[in-house]
Amino acid sequence: MVARGSQLMPIAAGRGIGGGSLVNSAICFRTPDRVLDGWTDVLRDDRYGSGRLAPIFDEIERIIEVGPTSDEIAGENNRLIARGVAALGLEGGLVRRNAPRCAGCGLCNYGCPVGGKASVDTNLVPRARAAGAVFQGDVKVDTILVENGRAVGVVGEARHTDTRQAVGRLTVHADRVILSCGGIGTPRLIDHAGLAGRLGPAVGRGLHVHPGNIVFGRCDHEVKMWSGATQGAWFEHPDLPGVLPHTASLPPAVMLLILKGIGPEAKRMMPEMAQYCGCVVMVSDKGEGRVGATSQGTADISYDFHPDDLVRVKAGMVETARVLLAGGAREVFAPVYGTGRYRTPEELGEALKDRVLSDFTLYASHPMASCRMGLDPQTSVIGPDAQAHGLPGLYVADASIFPTSLGVNPQLTTMTLSTAIGRDLLRT
Repeated sequence: MVARGSQLMPIAAGRGIGGGSLVNSAICFRTPDRVLDGWTDVLRDDRYGSGRLAPIFDEIERIIEVGPTSDEIAGENNRLIARGVAALGLEGGLVRRNAPRCAGCGLCNYGCPVGGKASVDTNLVPRARAAGAVFQGDVKVDTILVENGRAVGVVGEARHTDTRQAVGRLTVHADRVILSCGGIGTPRLIDHAGLAGRLGPAVGRGLHVHPGNIVFGRCDHEVKMWSGATQGAWFEHPDLPGVLPHTASLPPAVMLLILKGIGPEAKRMMPEMAQYCGCVVMVSDKGEGRVGATSQGTADISYDFHPDDLVRVKAGMVETARVLLAGGAREVFAPVYGTGRYRTPEELGEALKDRVLSDFTLYASHPMASCRMGLDPQTSVIGPDAQAHGLPGLYVADASIFPTSLGVNPQLTTMTLSTAIGRDLLRT
């Protein structure tokens, strides 16, 4: 998908039973305590505080088999970053992932081809089925049923698995309706269903996406950045809170696209592709966006950058270049208009200094905070109990409910919060 606004920015997404865990990099960070403490202050409620969530994090990590990335399957791209992090004395290294049987093929973002990733379709979905849950794929929900001022079900268009042609309408009645469509899908559905006005002005507002830009390095030895555990290394710099660089794992075709290699330039680049390493700089954004629905029901997304976010992207790129060079790269470069190849991070920093937003090749993959949890119906969509302010019986449990930008990859936080919400619902 693409967000318009300050400039066009792609936002990665996927669809299937198993959700984002099917097509993510399997990275598993816990929510930083400072973020949870901030949410506790906003909600004036400690049900999502670090003390209560810690045992749920433990439980989810066991179920989805979170563990450290092993050196054997890491691949040289991740190992190079880990070497650079260690050489500079930074916090980071090989990351924890839910990929216990990873073969290091680097294809996590396209769906694991060998069953090595413990995505939700392999663990939580079978558990739910064993407990009596019924799953119905290939249905696009477009209506939320409301009776006597309460949400009582959903209606959707069923489609043929292979042809995608409509085959009929499906109606489900329920005592409670829980939306878990993600940071884009949930506000899109609420708007398309005609309920945005009822749920208040915060529906779809406040979207965060963790934007970023890549830094590449060229080595004298073979790296093959498309090989090894997908995005298997990370680091943090003490002077850059909210900036989280981690490995970029890209096949040659995507590298050519990002680096705009065409014709003779592509021909020149091809022989050295295997020598490239890379790391994407992700920031916990202050900028915000908005999600609604078009008249056809598709997502309508806009996003406006905050000036400080670009400052932090630049600073993060300089420190990322320092890590790549310390790990074994001989020169660094980035898909930023008006820049070249450099032997020191300071040279890259000087080149980036006057670059404006439209010069960067930006990317985002973590939509969140677009149906926020809070106390004020003017600035939030659901309360601490996850029930919509304007519609009893309607609940939300996904990354759209985060009160702020998270700052780390969101899958583990999403699963943990959803588990806490589900258990609270069972007690009411």
